[in-house]
Amino acid sequence: MSSDAAPTPGQLRDVQIWLNHLDKISESRPRTVIEETDRAMAVLATWRTCDAYGWALAVRTKAFRLLDDLPAVLETTESGVAALGEHGGIIAAHLHLEAGMALNQFDRQPEAAVHLEKADKGFEAAGDAGGRAWALVSLAEAYSGSGYPKDPEPVLASALRLADQAGDIRASRRAWKQMAVVYRHRGQIVDALEAIQHALEGAPATHPRANYLLELGHLLAWSGDYAGSDEAFEEAAALYTEYTDSLGSANTERALANNALILGRVAEGLRRLDRAVEKYREINSTNGLGYVLRERAVVRLNEGDASGAIRDIDEGLDCFRASPDSLGLAGMLRAAARVRHETGDAAGALDALTEARELTAAGTNPLAEAGVLSMEAEIGAGAAQRHAAATAAADLYGRMGLRAGEALALSFASCASAELGDPAAAVATMRHTASALRAARIQVSDPGRRADHDFSLRDVITNLLNVAKDIDTADATRIVADLLLDAAPLGLRNHLCAGDPGERVTGFLARVKGLSLRADSDPRAQRHLLQQLSALLATLAPGEQPPWIGFEQLVAAHPDQAIVVAGAPTRDSTLPIVWQVPGGEPRFALVPLSTSHIDQIDSLGYATTAERADVLWRPEVSAWQADLAHILLPNALQDWLVAHPAAAMAVVLPPILSHVPIEALLIGDTPLGIRAAVTRLPVPTTATMAAAPRDVIAYLDPDLPWTPERAALPNWTDNPAELREALGPAALLMVGCHGESALRAEGCLVASDGTRVIDAIDMLSQPLTGSVAVLEACFSGRYMGTRAGEQLNLATVCLLAGASAVVAGLFALPADDECTGVITATLLRELQAGTAPAEALRRARETYYNARPQRVRLPGAPGSWMPGDAVWAWAGLCLYGR
Repeated sequence: MSSDAAPTPGQLRDVQIWLNHLDKISESRPRTVIEETDRAMAVLATWRTCDAYGWALAVRTKAFRLLDDLPAVLETTESGVAALGEHGGIIAAHLHLEAGMALNQFDRQPEAAVHLEKADKGFEAAGDAGGRAWALVSLAEAYSGSGYPKDPEPVLASALRLADQAGDIRASRRAWKQMAVVYRHRGQIVDALEAIQHALEGAPATHPRANYLLELGHLLAWSGDYAGSDEAFEEAAALYTEYTDSLGSANTERALANNALILGRVAEGLRRLDRAVEKYREINSTNGLGYVLRERAVVRLNEGDASGAIRDIDEGLDCFRASPDSLGLAGMLRAAARVRHETGDAAGALDALTEARELTAAGTNPLAEAGVLSMEAEIGAGAAQRHAAATAAADLYGRMGLRAGEALALSFASCASAELGDPAAAVATMRHTASALRAARIQVSDPGRRADHDFSLRDVITNLLNVAKDIDTADATRIVADLLLDAAPLGLRNHLCAGDPGERVTGFLARVKGLSLRADSDPRAQRHLLQQLSALLATLAPGEQPPWIGFEQLVAAHPDQAIVVAGAPTRDSTLPIVWQVPGGEPRFALVPLSTSHIDQIDSLGYATTAERADVLWRPEVSAWQADLAHILLPNALQDWLVAHPAAAMAVVLPPILSHVPIEALLIGDTPLGIRAAVTRLPVPTTATMAAAPRDVIAYLDPDLPWTPERAALPNWTDNPAELREALGPAALLMVGCHGESALRAEGCLVASDGTRVIDAIDMLSQPLTGSVAVLEACFSGRYMGTRAGEQLNLATVCLLAGASAVVAGLFALPADDECTGVITATLLRELQAGTAPAEALRRARETYYNARPQRVRLPGAPGSWMPGDAVWAWAGLCLYGR
């Protein structure tokens, strides 16, 4: 290439091909674009008779933007516009477009708008509809920045029209993405989700898709779908890494950190925040740094690092005061108010709140205004002020359809009413909050997402529980009791209350019943089908309203039983318990949880293998039997149980506690499961079903010892196909074989040779109405899912199929005739004699316990022994009912 002022046609053609190539690779290889143009710019600058130099500047500017090098973008734009002069035309428009987009990325919207308005005029003069579409989309982004007076929606409408006119699908997608941002700022969640779906439809896996996924992640987190949000952020992060977008990577780190913190994963959240701080510092993103410092300050405060929190607050405020982002400054002031309040600086907290309220009072961003009001409702100076702020915040969140935010604000209003000495108003607001919580929960249909969503509401629950404790009225206790029942799984309760698994499940069963995939030789296909079934059982259909069973209804359905409902541990490490004994009134307690209690609960959860089962059999680590009794069984309830031998009790445990063998907790020196007939209720339901077994259907694995069980059974089979063929209603169903510790209902009971014996599809394919099932198999009654998920396991599947009660293994069962065999055989005899299932199991445990051997064989350790009264020896079989 020569330095002649007039290049040849061939040279121009080669340069045009070269520039087109560079433009195509600019997103994936921006550094290559800079390196190649570096070598050619001196020559191109001498070609005064063509615009090759200008176009090379434009493609360089785009590459600098993609490298997050804002100074280089602005310098190249300025020099290029100056060099092109008044005749810059469409090239100058492109330079202004890149400058405006880069300034938007660094949250300098007013400066961006100046460049983008010039770009729009340049493209309009050139008749370039596509260029105008891009300029207007970016201009709308600048207008969307906080503090900007212009409405971005009409600008985006024009951008969409021009993009359609030009046939520019990418510009159209980008406009829809920005429309989603506008709707998010306005609190219009449904419109925002619809807009971002327009952007994602057909979008290839390139850099722009990462931007759309990032916005989708924000929207899903906003609506409580944290698992879906994480998926979107992770996919975006992978694309940003592929395209070496440091700013995008920093943004996804920050977004993932927020989700982790909301869901209680503090260590992960703090690690991600630290990485985001480093990335924002590397690219000199002042606003991005400000946002992440705000979040890290709160985490540091909660972790006891007050000095670190104050440093982050001070630096973050400096970042936002140096920028035009008034919305970001308001959020930073909100965080400053919390940090200063918690560190004893009441005056500083009040000043920060006052300034934040002034920034958001214009009402242009109701979400920001609601956030400031919600903070004021939490830490405001006086109860009356907090009540007014909470009421205003709840109203704003309600109008935006954000039920979780509304519930949090209402919970603060209830706290303020209690502090003002108005228990009636506090109770009324508690009821309103409970309604908002119900509305928030049913907005999330997917059980995996619902689990995270429910966990994120723990602050609301904590506030209401503390109000109930403070005012201590019967009405408050009833609301709390209903609140704890409301937190139980939504998908399972629909099917159990209806008395059948529903049309979607029966349709699925009809489709798969005859599939060759059900052959025993294809376990992976079987697992896939079982996973599909699990999802159907737990997922709410669109518009489906779950039955909300109140505590009084539950008590009425079990009039002869003491009822105990435990909630999940709260934010401040207390355990809520509501209970009522026959003829009594509901009672409520918030029981403090010590670190040792939490360690005991966790160790029981880990006891899924012989190597980790010490807590189930070693005397030196058995203190949990007495310690957790004082946590889960209030003293007044224990007194009642002592006064009523062989009493009946129904227990509702949250998923996070369902692994605890509550039956082994000691009342005096007698375990609960021997003193009382305990029924575990996986979900609250009033659809009780009487046990009416007429026939005995039994399978016993031929490779395991069953001497006591065989003596108690009139007949049995060792052929799994015969068992499955015999399934039906009104039966005593006995299955003795191996189980597994798998998630949800994905487990399958198998013979010693690995052959399928029975699984969830088999159980649901035949009605088990009125049957009693005894699953003498490891983990057949164990829930292994998330801390707030649906308690799906083979025991609950039996209940869904119509069984009135199920006895199943909570942990690994010793295959020993001297313990499990004795208990199961006694149970079978009692059931055949007509004894109610819960009482039959109590008598079976009592029979073993009263005549227990001094020691029994230790599972998984030939030649080793454990004490005969070890929990592992006798408490593994539990009763599940409805």
